[in-house]
Amino acid sequence: MKKIFKVLAVGTLALTLAACNSSATPTKDTTNKSKLTLEQVYDKAVDRQADIQSASAKMDMTQVTKVGSGEEAMEFSIDSKMEMDIIVDPLAMHLSGSMTMPDMMNEGKETMDMPIEMYMKKDAGLFMKDSTTDSWLKLPDENFDAILDQTAASADAKEQLEQLKKFIKDFTFEQTDDEYVLTLDAKGDKFKELIDSEINKSMQEMGLEENPMDQLSIEKINYVLHIDKETFDTNKMDMNFDLKMAVEGDELLMNTKSVVTYTEFNHLKTIDIPQSIIDNAQTFQ
Repeated sequence: MKKIFKVLAVGTLALTLAACNSSATPTKDTTNKSKLTLEQVYDKAVDRQADIQSASAKMDMTQVTKVGSGEEAMEFSIDSKMEMDIIVDPLAMHLSGSMTMPDMMNEGKETMDMPIEMYMKKDAGLFMKDSTTDSWLKLPDENFDAILDQTAASADAKEQLEQLKKFIKDFTFEQTDDEYVLTLDAKGDKFKELIDSEINKSMQEMGLEENPMDQLSIEKINYVLHIDKETFDTNKMDMNFDLKMAVEGDELLMNTKSVVTYTEFNHLKTIDIPQSIIDNAQTFQ
């Protein structure tokens, strides 16, 4: 499923594209009305994105998964709260937070909190903390190179923009006093072609053959992007999607709701991985 989330996140700003010539519909009580079209807002947002070298973000996500049906059905929920700092070039990232999930040792009747921390840096690698042993693990260099290549490729949204032109009629374009609000609703498998092509490219880069998307159907996808009217920064992204997948003969239903809020831009010059982590981390096998 991580591959699915990665693909849905690729080219977030690309979801602002719609080749229409009308200005944004003002919401109730909007007095600061802009006449910019969606394409114009998109172009300005992309231009601004080129100037962003670093950012911080907070993410709240709830994921509800149901497997099977009838009396044997199992349902569980995972809540995540994350904070992230990222530098674009050279790529560096620090992520920390926690996940609340069912405690399977108690048949899922109770929940447990799992702290999460990760560093990623181009010249150093990817390091993840093992909370059970309070130690650090390093991803093998060959795996990290593949992840790094995919991350760098996703920074270029040109191809995604071309693919998304077919979804023009699915966008709505509104404005408040401070923001442009761009919403995309898609139901059924309208997005599967786009996601499937991205999955296939990622899997080829990683030397994998089986595509998990073959058994996937997309029930609903909803994005809401909030673009600042003055700076054209992407201030917030709300995402809600329902997926259905066949897994070992059972039907898996997943609903994911997330809110990502970007808090600062261009405030970071470097992200340093503590030397003790680099020196003591064991390579993950």
